[in-house]
Amino acid sequence: MSTLLLLSGMRPKHRTSGVLRLQCACRKHCVTRLNGIRRLRGICRFPLIPLLLSVFSLLLLIASCSLFETRDPEDPGTTTVPVFIQPDRPQDVIQNLQNAVRALNVDNYRRCLTESFVYEPSSVAQSSNPDIWQGWGFTEEEVYFNNMRAEAEGLSGHELQLENRRFVQISQDEEQFDADYRIKVQHNRQGLPVEAEGRIRLFISRDEFGNWAIASWSDAAEGSEFTWSDFRAAFL
Repeated sequence: MSTLLLLSGMRPKHRTSGVLRLQCACRKHCVTRLNGIRRLRGICRFPLIPLLLSVFSLLLLIASCSLFETRDPEDPGTTTVPVFIQPDRPQDVIQNLQNAVRALNVDNYRRCLTESFVYEPSSVAQSSNPDIWQGWGFTEEEVYFNNMRAEAEGLSGHELQLENRRFVQISQDEEQFDADYRIKVQHNRQGLPVEAEGRIRLFISRDEFGNWAIASWSDAAEGSEFTWSDFRAAFL
């Protein structure tokens, strides 16, 4: 029978059905694998966005926490960029003067003075060094303060204390200021005191823009052996 089928060119029916079953099985397997791959890709793709958002939110939270951490206040003696108050009042000039001495900031010290500034030393300093005080003005004031700052490079603890203050109005654009002072400058100059005491009298004037500044400055020893005038003479 089989021989007749082969001679007639016909194939057994049970082989044909077997091949069809094999082909169907292969197709199902391929479809199953294809669906599995699609599901796997879906699993890997879609949760990635929420994961990245979670990581990004965590980084923002950490960064925001560091912004609100408490910090220790800086030592006033180590301030490198002191605050300069707009000198709308004579009191602002005095505050700026103290801040400039505390930080030994030349620019802010200079801004406390008018360009026509004049200085009158103590009587003791005048008699000790009469030549250096002739024509002492804005330029000499800037030079001495800058030299003093250079001698105190890297040091802190500078301070200007003012007690027994008194403001007296001379005119609408001028006021007189008197006070006992104690200035401390930590410097490297050997044999020179770091503190000076005395009494100052300042005449503070207002310009056409409404800004106040020191127009003249006089120093008095008031029994002190070392005054601010002596600081000026030493660092000129």
